[in-house]
Amino acid sequence: MKYSVFVIIILFLAACGGNTSDDHLETDEQKTSQVDFDTYNQKISYCIGLDHARGCYNAYTAKKVKEAFDIDQIRAGMIDYLSGAELRISFLSKDSLLNLYLLPNGEVNEQAVSKKDASYCVGMDEAFMLVSSLVGRNIDQTVDVEYMIIGVEEGMSNTDSPTIPYMDARREVQDYYSELNLENGEVFMEKMREVEGAIETESGLIYEVIKEGTGKQPNLTDSVTIHYTAMFIDGRAFESTVPSNRPFQGPLLNVIPGWQEGVMLMKEGGQRRLYIPPHLAYGEEGKGVVEPNATLVFDIELLDVKRYQ
Repeated sequence: MKYSVFVIIILFLAACGGNTSDDHLETDEQKTSQVDFDTYNQKISYCIGLDHARGCYNAYTAKKVKEAFDIDQIRAGMIDYLSGAELRISFLSKDSLLNLYLLPNGEVNEQAVSKKDASYCVGMDEAFMLVSSLVGRNIDQTVDVEYMIIGVEEGMSNTDSPTIPYMDARREVQDYYSELNLENGEVFMEKMREVEGAIETESGLIYEVIKEGTGKQPNLTDSVTIHYTAMFIDGRAFESTVPSNRPFQGPLLNVIPGWQEGVMLMKEGGQRRLYIPPHLAYGEEGKGVVEPNATLVFDIELLDVKRYQ
């Protein structure tokens, strides 16, 4: 369970690592160099740590939640996990402790779990998610952990003079991830072309037929009702209509090109898995949790087609 996301949703904030507001963004003129980088890998590792930690600091010190967490303990949990140090609380117990601490109404239960322990668990969870994101990008073995931890320490300390200004570090990470997304997406799509039964269209869309439908086949001007689960290429789901049982309803003209093409090849009752390259998805800009140049996977079930009148 991704508690950084759920904590912020529960308390009406943005998830860590997102576009949170920051009153301490700096210009190049304010930069104070504290760490020397001998390689680009050291620099980008530092930037990854700084960017993630800065998002966390902003989220967990925001007005609505700052009384619920101890930022020093969040930092300690993150650094202990990332450095491989002995953990003060068992990693396997963090979910159960957070379940006891975080109440459905957005309040916390300090009678069940202390703020200190809950905050440490949040820190471990944030570090775990950071590592998971590196694994998903196939860079977990190349990141320089020492420099990433330096970035985390600076980002969580609220310094006004990090080694690299916060805005610059964020841009560096975004550019780096954008290039990685292109490379990883191309490798992924090449593998999908070899999957038995996979079909590639002229546009570059690849799809698998899970179940053939028998009803109406939509046109671009029609409205559709669709259940879907959206995933990154590492298998992480980031959006789904299935748990809520509230399918998407709307005109095909309003969805991404990969959806338009894929859904128009279906009939009501059909199910398909779409592999959508970035130029048919959210492209170089990305959107929300979808990073620039991300290749996406969608499991789609076409429930209904309403003809344009």
